[in-house]
Amino acid sequence: MSYFVGVTNANQLKFEYRRLASKHHPDKGGDSRLMQEINTYYEYVLSKIKTQEQFMAEPESPIEGDSQFALDFRGVCVGDTVYVNGTEGEVIKVNENDFWVVAKGRARQAVFMKQGGKGKYNKRLRASYDNRHKKPTRAAAA
Repeated sequence: MSYFVGVTNANQLKFEYRRLASKHHPDKGGDSRLMQEINTYYEYVLSKIKTQEQFMAEPESPIEGDSQFALDFRGVCVGDTVYVNGTEGEVIKVNENDFWVVAKGRARQAVFMKQGGKGKYNKRLRASYDNRHKKPTRAAAA
């Protein structure tokens, strides 16, 4: 039996849980087994709603100082040079929503989302058109 039919967000779930708890709580004359069942369903539905809300969340806002081009890859083409966390790479495949990059001189490949340049399967990876991770060169001592 599902106690939370039609609940679509955390606020609705909380409201419905409180209504059921006030009706079925053992301290108010309710059955303890029924209340445990309601608690179990509540935790399950809450975890599903939180997962859905995280998935549907808006993409992160750009970091101050990032170039606008580093976040938008809608115009990326096969053969373009991009940087992945400071490592130079080449675009080898472009799909509707993502693109593949291989690191130059290596066999490492990664898939990135066109919107935002984040790694599709590894969220620590970031693609950019400019090398923001490039170490400053030291002037030769004279």
